[in-house]
Amino acid sequence: MSEHIIIGHYNGQPTVTSREVAEHFKKNHRDVLESIRNITAENSAVADMFYETTYTAANKQSYPMYQMNRDGFTLLAMGFTGKDALEWKLKYIRAFNMMEEQLKVKEIQAAMPKVDARMMEAQARLNNSRVDTAKLLMQMGDKAALYYNREQCYQLALCTLAGKQPDEDMLPAGRHFYLKDSNAN
Repeated sequence: MSEHIIIGHYNGQPTVTSREVAEHFKKNHRDVLESIRNITAENSAVADMFYETTYTAANKQSYPMYQMNRDGFTLLAMGFTGKDALEWKLKYIRAFNMMEEQLKVKEIQAAMPKVDARMMEAQARLNNSRVDTAKLLMQMGDKAALYYNREQCYQLALCTLAGKQPDEDMLPAGRHFYLKDSNAN
């Protein structure tokens, strides 16, 4: 008998086979199959907890077995008693928890490239808008009639490109902004 619990996944859920449960809990596999069939016959709501499948034995014949998720295992194992049964129940709970964590990590990792691509796209848009704003400020500075207005525009353009907040004294609030006369040469 193996001391290791193998938790696989079936239909996107962590599962264990009826054969492994029978082996670990020292039950005949046919008795475990009968227990599962009784559970599923009693209540149709548990049908999505057990997945009937087959395995191929050493004699190359196919035999029935079930894949069961955590809830299916819990329902089945409730009927198992004894010190060894309790130890195996605890081992299975830990194994299911570990597999569920691994599946969550895989889901998160699968979603990360999408999030990274969206973040990079948003950053590119922000950078483009900063460049556009800085260009406008530079053009405005080129048309400023007074030196300090021109310098303010250039400083604001630099702040915009760097993504920094401008200092209060850079902002022309309450001040006049004079443009060059477009008719003058």
